[in-house]
Amino acid sequence: MDFRGAPGIFVDWHDTRVEAGFSNFLFVDQNYRSHPVLRRILSLARKHDYKSLLVEEIREGDCSLLAEENAALAIRCPGFQGGTAHRLSFWRCPPGAPAGPQDFIGYAVFKMDKLDAHAAPEGHVYEAVLPPVRLTEHNNYIRCIRGYSVRTDAGPQTVSGVLYAQQNGQTFVCAHVALRTALACLLPDGDVTYSRMNALAGIDHVTNTVERGLEPVAMEAILTGVGICFEKIVHEPKKFDLPTEFQRDLYGFIESGDPALLGFALDDPNPGPQGGSRHIVPIIGHTFNDDAWVPDAQRAYFDNQLSYFSSESWLSSYVLHDDNFGPYYCLPRHFLKKDNFRLILGMRKHPVMVSATEIEAVALDFLRAVAVHHPKLGQIWYDRFSIFARSGLLVLRSLLIEKKNYLDHLSACRTRDEVSVEADWVSELEKALPERFWMIEASAQELFTVSRRKFGEILLDCSKPLPKPLDPSPLLAMRLPGMLWHSEAGQLKMRTSAQQGHTPIYSALQP
Repeated sequence: MDFRGAPGIFVDWHDTRVEAGFSNFLFVDQNYRSHPVLRRILSLARKHDYKSLLVEEIREGDCSLLAEENAALAIRCPGFQGGTAHRLSFWRCPPGAPAGPQDFIGYAVFKMDKLDAHAAPEGHVYEAVLPPVRLTEHNNYIRCIRGYSVRTDAGPQTVSGVLYAQQNGQTFVCAHVALRTALACLLPDGDVTYSRMNALAGIDHVTNTVERGLEPVAMEAILTGVGICFEKIVHEPKKFDLPTEFQRDLYGFIESGDPALLGFALDDPNPGPQGGSRHIVPIIGHTFNDDAWVPDAQRAYFDNQLSYFSSESWLSSYVLHDDNFGPYYCLPRHFLKKDNFRLILGMRKHPVMVSATEIEAVALDFLRAVAVHHPKLGQIWYDRFSIFARSGLLVLRSLLIEKKNYLDHLSACRTRDEVSVEADWVSELEKALPERFWMIEASAQELFTVSRRKFGEILLDCSKPLPKPLDPSPLLAMRLPGMLWHSEAGQLKMRTSAQQGHTPIYSALQP
């Protein structure tokens, strides 16, 4: 049984509003050796307006996962004296008050390990789930949120968030916890154990240890072993140069709702024979800056010959967990330099044969061809689309999408005057579309950044390599103001549509 489902032994319930002298700092100082990551988690709970804190002890006999970790530590550290775990849960209601679904905020499991009889206990946050403080209304887009059930002394509860975990430095390290966060977003069970990861990587803590970290080949073995598709981008400057801009590739993974792992080299003045130190973190979302200066300035002032704007141009920061610091931090887009970048492991629920960056270029070719062949229809929003396409001013956003999610989005799309797309066309797509495909949304700067709206979208096949030379075979369907296309028996069919205005961009619903 895991830490979420294990019964807890009541320790204490603190009323953080009225308890004399209660402070997050003092509580962590007195009980958890001033652990900085736990302070971060309590600070996030404070932002969620927590009013009480329930502390429960998890006993090894009630939690097989705790027993499993203690057994692994006993192998790895012969002097291991035992480990204890507390489950801390955060509430908006006072202690003992009837708790509604809105009162439970989240939880954290803190584990203390005595690795040697003469050493002080070492603590780490084994796991924690809290909701992010900032969501779409704050221009924060967390793509990997899911729900978790938690057993507490006050009854069963649920929380939605992205699982956070911290390494113990002995039986699992930063790569393990980064993988655990990412896999929790993708696997049906919502979690994976470290023992399973180590077994897949061939680590037994006797002949093989994680003392120097987890090699990329071991991470790949874990992903393959749990059935997750992935794409790898490697940058080793002493061996070869990076062929692409890794920021674009990283964005291409997370914008479709899938996590990615980002590895980088630390600035190490005295690297050993194995090279300098490295770290890896899970990327779980991003922020947007509506008022970013770069997209316009890059083209106008620095002679950039781009023929469209990628939606990535307005990305401000990546959202990540860092096991050294805590959950839900922002990494500014250009902070991590190319010289430090080493690895991206981008994860997919399903394999694809062409990347987001590549498919965007294909979509642009199709959209510009439509605009050239149909430069003007006498419909104001189509004609605007045509001008933007021929002038190189479109904003393109690429997402790998499931058919059901797309059809739900399409059925809900309305123009400003509440016109919907033709129902019979939606029915035709339901029969004709594959289960997943690339959707590339076409917009204009002011539509995309301010109104979160678009001219329309083009759907392209994700299951086959791009044909050379390019032909219409990847095109599945296209929707633009007043015009609809779809592929049938290898032929493109066009029809007019009463939906002649702009519509909302796709937004994945968060639980």
